[in-house]
Amino acid sequence: MYVPSLSRLFPVLVILLAHTMMACGQSEPPVSSYVEGTLRVRGNVDETGDYRGFLVSVLNQVEGDVDTLATAETDASGFFSMQVRAPESGIYPLVVERSGEQMSLDQLVIVDGDSIRISGTYPLGNRPLIIRSPENASWSAYRNTKAVHSERLSALASDGNPEPVAVRAQVEQTASILWGIGDTYPQTMGARIARAESVLMVEGWNDSLVVARYTEIGLDNPSITEVIRAARRAVARERGQDAALDVVETYLERVSRDEQKAGLMSELVVAYSDSGDVEKALETASLLRSTYPGSSWADWASRASYDLENLQPGMLAPTFDVTSRTGERVVLEEMRGVFVILEFFDPWDTAFRQDMPMRDGLFGALQDNVFRVVSVSLEPDEDVNEALFDGGESHPGTFVWLPSGKDSPVVSAYNVHATSTRFLIDPDGRIVSKYVGRTLNELQNDLISIVTRLNELAGGE
Repeated sequence: MYVPSLSRLFPVLVILLAHTMMACGQSEPPVSSYVEGTLRVRGNVDETGDYRGFLVSVLNQVEGDVDTLATAETDASGFFSMQVRAPESGIYPLVVERSGEQMSLDQLVIVDGDSIRISGTYPLGNRPLIIRSPENASWSAYRNTKAVHSERLSALASDGNPEPVAVRAQVEQTASILWGIGDTYPQTMGARIARAESVLMVEGWNDSLVVARYTEIGLDNPSITEVIRAARRAVARERGQDAALDVVETYLERVSRDEQKAGLMSELVVAYSDSGDVEKALETASLLRSTYPGSSWADWASRASYDLENLQPGMLAPTFDVTSRTGERVVLEEMRGVFVILEFFDPWDTAFRQDMPMRDGLFGALQDNVFRVVSVSLEPDEDVNEALFDGGESHPGTFVWLPSGKDSPVVSAYNVHATSTRFLIDPDGRIVSKYVGRTLNELQNDLISIVTRLNELAGGE
């Protein structure tokens, strides 16, 4: 029987969802759930009927170390019970062992006051460990819905390029099911997560639904900041930038936690920038730095300020003078007269590799006398970079390996902190737009507009 390793499961399992509640010197964790159950062995495996020796443990990870929150051992009948005290409400690893062998590894929702009943007969085979409680039922419904959604999207993708109509229908169907979990299991943690994700996943597909539902997500929802970010973008598309600014400003006044306030202040910087009010964006970024000095948010605000002052559309792009992997000197000033797509990527980035076919198709279709693609790797190891061309593979563009990687001057000049990051620069050397993350569709739309405009101009001559 395959049992996933604990180290692989920890990054996704320990999802701490409530407010941070462990004050310094606090001796008693604030969250407690009662857990009991019965674990047995199939008769064709063990005919003794003695089910002692199952060790059931609920674990936590603290600064990289595994901590045991509670442990219980079964008696001869297979029964066990324990009181689990945890630092916060959340999803924690549940490990079942016997005779030193790990029998199963699952997820257990721990919420204050919940009573949980567990049962299972080993070996489990393809059957799950049965975990019963309203909280765990809602979490199971959420997990199952997401699993089915992933399977259906994979099925659509396996047919080649899926039709956007089909993808949208699948997204909206899953969003509806996730939203309904809140009706079936009201006030549970799984329901709160499901409803927030229901809003997040339809952004860009059905913005009117985002606008209709985001106000129903409570301020105590762990994803409230992400929901407001999505709502701000949806409202901007539906009702304009002024209405979008109102959304963020309203919630900034309503939230109470520092992490929420800082997150919404950062979104306000983006909102002001999108609305063209650079002065307000800089002012808000400065306030974010001074309010949370020394924090990651202060670092983010500094980077945002640099972008606002140096990398806005219409500004001259920072100059660069680098050498390609084939020894060619690549200088921005020498590419005047053509559009330049400056791409920063990490060859280790899974998303970049997954997007390579689309990237190659898009950039390969561009005319060399109109567009120039310069792809800069953030990885300093030349062997890792050259692996992209193993087996004689070719990719459109001029590729540049930087010996200093992320510490290179060109990376600093373009304020690159995420991959993939792309800049579109016009023939006069001015920035047209910036694209961060999986935004090839947006870049493609902009390139189509440029080519269409150039064709119209050529046709008019």
